[in-house]
Amino acid sequence: MEVVLSQPADLPAMIDLLKLSLGETLMPKSEAFFTWKHFENPFGASKVLLAKEGDEIIGLRAFMHWEWAKDNQRRRAVRAVDTATNPTHQGKGIFKKLTMQAVEECKAEGVHFVFNSPNVASRQGYLKMGWIDAGKMPIFFKPGVLFPKSYNKNLGEDIANAFPLEKACEIWANKNLPVTFDAWSTPLSVEFLKWRYNDCPLIKYGAFAGDGDLGIVFRIKQIKSFRELRICEIWANNPMARKSLKQELKNIVHYTRPAVVSCAPNALIKEGFGFFGPFKKGPLTTVRELTLTDLSDYIQFNDWQPSIGAMEVF
Repeated sequence: MEVVLSQPADLPAMIDLLKLSLGETLMPKSEAFFTWKHFENPFGASKVLLAKEGDEIIGLRAFMHWEWAKDNQRRRAVRAVDTATNPTHQGKGIFKKLTMQAVEECKAEGVHFVFNSPNVASRQGYLKMGWIDAGKMPIFFKPGVLFPKSYNKNLGEDIANAFPLEKACEIWANKNLPVTFDAWSTPLSVEFLKWRYNDCPLIKYGAFAGDGDLGIVFRIKQIKSFRELRICEIWANNPMARKSLKQELKNIVHYTRPAVVSCAPNALIKEGFGFFGPFKKGPLTTVRELTLTDLSDYIQFNDWQPSIGAMEVF
């Protein structure tokens, strides 16, 4: 068995392996989704390692590049995401070999740390390889409307048409977006917002930009037969924008008629937006040091405030 870096010609076989190993549950296994996720990412193309026996790909491991910013500091990170092993080759330590080689290569390249949100089955494997629990991501909630509407599959398209994200990005292109926060968060840019939300092949998002000094990116998620309004990104650059943001959020709630509204912790929602929490309802996250040996800012989310959009889908 040899471990090699993936090449563009390997993509069809990689998708076949993901389908064989994981099936089609949860996330789609398609060339379009994989390409968007791993090769069009504005933080850089993913490190995708393959285990091969002869010409056959028997294992895959992808580390996706990401960045975090706080004040004037930046952290380069990778997130351990897609992994697959051919069922006929299980028991050979392929997952561990690929993962640890990716760890060593990213460390040599100066990446600060690796994080991911493993499922219950894979969590123990990561802990044995040096990952540590960072707890569940906290989420804030607020009631939606008194008489919420039911969810339907065409809703995403309706929201995207009513609140076009592409138009919002055109407005933001002429404004200064918040690239640093008072807690570790993903730096925002028009390039990132277009890639993450406008170009995402999986989910339709809506957005509101106003005069450009504020921003809301959101989507509708199904909760049983009703709707959850999920705030994926939210910011305001000045007091006037914060006041406008409250009204625009009310307008979005009135238009979408959700049963509940959710948002990740940030400074804004503590300023009279009516949210309750935080509740530890988000994904369980684990982290591991690479070149950064002090991970105190990233454990238990004590100073780490990723948006929902930075954590979901991947």
